[in-house]
Amino acid sequence: MSYDGKMLADIIKNVHRQLRQELRKTGDTDSVWTNHCRNLARLKTYASSMHQLASKHWEQLRVNDPATSRINWTWSFLLYYFFNGGLEIQRQKSGSNTEWPKLMLKESKISVLDVGSCYNPFGEFEELDVLSIDLCPALESVYQCDFLQVAIGEKTVIDGKIVLNLATSHFHCVVFSFLLEYFPSASQRWACCEKAQQLLAEEGVLIIITPDSKAAHSNSKVMRSWREALAAIGLKRIKYEKLQHAHCMAFRKISVHSEITCEEREILASKMYIPQDFHCASDSETEDKDDVNKFTEAELAEGFTHLPMLIE
Repeated sequence: MSYDGKMLADIIKNVHRQLRQELRKTGDTDSVWTNHCRNLARLKTYASSMHQLASKHWEQLRVNDPATSRINWTWSFLLYYFFNGGLEIQRQKSGSNTEWPKLMLKESKISVLDVGSCYNPFGEFEELDVLSIDLCPALESVYQCDFLQVAIGEKTVIDGKIVLNLATSHFHCVVFSFLLEYFPSASQRWACCEKAQQLLAEEGVLIIITPDSKAAHSNSKVMRSWREALAAIGLKRIKYEKLQHAHCMAFRKISVHSEITCEEREILASKMYIPQDFHCASDSETEDKDDVNKFTEAELAEGFTHLPMLIE
């Protein structure tokens, strides 16, 4: 592992660790996130580190072994689902007589909301009409947006390079790639998924990619917990694949006829946990030692980048 690569990875790891520690100390999710969003120096350093890792490490990994790429996986799935029969197969599997609406693709393009994009890696695919957003964009092609706080309504509103509003039931696909682990609490992850469900058109798909270099079964309970929670709001998992360093999942939006109570919502939110949620503050040094021993340079490119859609 190069010295430069380790330094960049440490910057990213430390930000995630600091957010978790601040939440344990205060117990106030909102204040922790608000303070994080106001810390522009930390946000810019984080975004720059992510971009450098992507440019120096992940693109080469993607070229050397395309099958390990989260970007390629997502693109291939979207082509299959929208253009090559995947949607029709899911309609047949539903066993329903419902007259499913025909998804309208703008100029035969798939409308994608790439959340936490950093530098718009999906912009290269001509089949996709991408709106890339990030808390602190690394490139001009990405719009600034706090996905947790952004309003949703009748149409998408953009002022300069800032997204003020996102349109409900509009997007064919919402992408969370290594996004959910960035948040220090399960309730924030749940809020993101609820918002994605509102933004998706009927039969649209939510792509969730989460890092894991262990065997597929090692965190199967976590993946099952997420699947159960999302199914309750009409996001049915239709695709799962374990890549070398990540779990890749696609959830299809279907109709839900029952309202969720506040108590049920709290229970469902708790299901969006990750193993790091249960590390105590004293685990920091152990985490560091485990990470150094566990990850190679290639794995650092996969595992230490918790903002979405950064290519290998």
